[in-house]
Amino acid sequence: MRINPDRKFGTRECPSCAVEVEANHNRCPVCGYDFPQPGPTRKWLWPAVAALLLLALLAWLV
Repeated sequence: MRINPDRKFGTRECPSCAVEVEANHNRCPVCGYDFPQPGPTRKWLWPAVAALLLLALLAWLV
C-alpha cells in the first residue's frame, strides 16, 4: 500500500481558538489544544454479556 503525502484530510474546528485544523492532527498548531483521543473499543463487552445471560439461563433451568 502506498501512502500519498499530498492527500487532503478533512478538517475540524479547534474548540479553543476556532481555527480549522486537519483531522489527522492531534494538536492545534495555533493554541496547542490537544484533541481528545478516542477510547479503546469494547468488542469483548457483548460476547461477555451474552455468555453471562446464557449461564444464568442454564442455571435457572437446572
